[in-house]
Amino acid sequence: MNKQAVTGGSSAVPTFPEHLRSSLQAFRAALIELLASVEADPGRPQDLARRFGLNKNLTWKISKIVGSPDLYGSVPHIPGAAGLKIFLAAMEKAGAPASHLKATRQAATTFDDMVKLHTGDRNTLEIMVSGMLPGPVQSEQAEQSRKLAYQGNSGVWGVRAKAQIALRILAPNNQDQNFADLVQISGLIGFRRLRPDARWLLFRRERWTDDDPHPPMDVEESIDPDFPVAGGVPLIGEFCSKPIPDLDVIVDAGEVQYELPPGPVGNTASLTCIQGQVSRRIGPAYAEHPGEFTEIGSSVITPVEHLLFDMLVHRDYDWAMNPELLIYSRLDGGAMHASARRERNTLPVFETVHDAGWGAAALASSLVPRYSNLVRHVFDRLEWNADDFRAYRFTMSYPPIPTSALMRAALPVRA
Repeated sequence: MNKQAVTGGSSAVPTFPEHLRSSLQAFRAALIELLASVEADPGRPQDLARRFGLNKNLTWKISKIVGSPDLYGSVPHIPGAAGLKIFLAAMEKAGAPASHLKATRQAATTFDDMVKLHTGDRNTLEIMVSGMLPGPVQSEQAEQSRKLAYQGNSGVWGVRAKAQIALRILAPNNQDQNFADLVQISGLIGFRRLRPDARWLLFRRERWTDDDPHPPMDVEESIDPDFPVAGGVPLIGEFCSKPIPDLDVIVDAGEVQYELPPGPVGNTASLTCIQGQVSRRIGPAYAEHPGEFTEIGSSVITPVEHLLFDMLVHRDYDWAMNPELLIYSRLDGGAMHASARRERNTLPVFETVHDAGWGAAALASSLVPRYSNLVRHVFDRLEWNADDFRAYRFTMSYPPIPTSALMRAALPVRA
């Protein structure tokens, strides 16, 4: 005999969005009727506070719940049990009917039951609801979550930094216009150890293609001849703090890592470390088939307050103007090849890439002291004219780790 599950339609558990929406609507409707019963204007929270002897913060929350044009945006303002008890006591004292008070209590209980069923607590509820909010509100909520993660990661890993810079310059190769050169400048500003035993991977250089997850590394030239790439760290000494730290170089399949050993902690031992090199003929400037892309990115592996990512594109590469921004999770620990870059690894991004115009003049930043000087220094070393390049900038506060931030553009098909 085949066993069959017997279910009744009335016992089905509503989905989270459906349950959330219905409980919010019921609670808001109950509040509106309750306030109307005592002839109170919810749009004037200060008057509510004075008239009923309530805390202004509480009446502001009630006003937000009742008057918010976005239903889900009211979730962070719903008072807890203690606040609701105080509010209902004031309404009862003002002469609100018992039926309205009962309806509001019941609606609040229904909302709390929904929270217990679907999220377990209010904090988790707010995280889940953030994806249902309008874009600007989602962006604010996402930054708050990233800040909490930054603080937690600083404690777990024992390091943090003020800012991370990623400056990328894309230009045609002088010897072969079918190929591109790429300048990669990376740096950590105000890096601090919080524990003396903290060993940290400052920089990672890696290359990938859709066909080969571990292609051979490019032949590269240092920006600063005093710090050659071969066997060392291609630092830009003039823009590093002194004394320049000793870094360990680790060469692995498809990548080179520069690691800072354990050392002194705190502000007095903070450091700024910037490295850079140019890769000649890093890749073709044309696609063999439609749908091929170039991706230029930066690994984000350190808890930092700000990420500053600039890409400068030569005027001959109009196909790379207005690049698309992508952020990929690196939690799987895999290499950055095709199978690790599927849609399942992308993270939501609310920030945008800004067109900063031609040249380096607009690239000054309050986040990074002497950043304009650094950009000019790089162009002087390369003997390139900065006015031939268009700049695109992306910034993010408390970027998530570990991730890769990429600017992507479709390659033109070769004629």
